[in-house]
Amino acid sequence: MRSLIGVLMAIAAGACVAAEAYRWVDERGVVNYGEKPPEERQSRPVDTTPRGTIETGGQYDQRPIAGRPRQAEEPQMPQFVSAPLPAPTLPSVRGMDFDVYIRLQRGMTEGELLVRAGRPDYESVDNLVYYDRSLYYFPTVANPFTTVVKLRSGRIAYIQRVKKL
Repeated sequence: MRSLIGVLMAIAAGACVAAEAYRWVDERGVVNYGEKPPEERQSRPVDTTPRGTIETGGQYDQRPIAGRPRQAEEPQMPQFVSAPLPAPTLPSVRGMDFDVYIRLQRGMTEGELLVRAGRPDYESVDNLVYYDRSLYYFPTVANPFTTVVKLRSGRIAYIQRVKKL
């Protein structure tokens, strides 16, 4: 059975390679190509055999430079020097003020948290099943506390505030 399948696959692959292509012009003057020519139009077979080689000009080219045919020189285009790209800037750390921290409660929604405290300085996903996330508000010069708010399914599950020196 396996040998029969192998033979059928080889025949099918050979049929794909042996396919012919035809060229014809339709009533609007558009040139068309296809595997079956229309019966009402005059068509001619198209030779699809590959000819020549393609030189990549890369590391696979084995001929020495002296043996290569010389190409016609093209006019030199002016070289433009672009300005260096600006260095990426890190987003500024906002932290979380104490008056915002004392108003947060367990069970509060993520939307309420973001309205009161703003976007976090960093966030991570702890568990994809329950969509547990941790939002970090880093310390600033005026407020030397790191606040970590853990969310579970979109609600505050845990709040921690630690002083980092």
